[in-house]
Amino acid sequence: MPLQLWDIDDAERFVAAIVSRSGFSLSFHDREDLEQHLLVEAWRLSLVYTAGGISFSTFAGNTLRHRVVDWERARHGRTVWKFRDRVHIRPRPELVPLDSERDRVEQALAERAGDREADRDADYRRLLAERDRTRTRDLDTLGLEAPRRVAG
Repeated sequence: MPLQLWDIDDAERFVAAIVSRSGFSLSFHDREDLEQHLLVEAWRLSLVYTAGGISFSTFAGNTLRHRVVDWERARHGRTVWKFRDRVHIRPRPELVPLDSERDRVEQALAERAGDREADRDADYRRLLAERDRTRTRDLDTLGLEAPRRVAG
């Protein structure tokens, strides 16, 4: 039995149509996840909707189209900000597996028996001891660029 919400006869079909018109190329599982997210949102909207003015289907359709973008940003982050006079595009963060870097450093140090200079490198000893590879100075030490933060 289809879920009816105000003037929407089948809420699942309604949200499936919104997902289809979104233009996102989604995997089967992502599509199902988004449809379920929108169905829950449609239910919540039905609880706060008051009759009069626009129909519930118009109210829900407009709101759920915005929720599609919110869902996409929550999963993949925001990369484009549009202002009146400019557009700011931030590339997605690049994840660097520093644990594998540490393993290579430890292996290289172990293979060089008697190489005291490598054993005394204070920066790498600090990196290995603190186990915190998200700090700017640690990234500088490794020769990587620190992720930029957008002022909120």
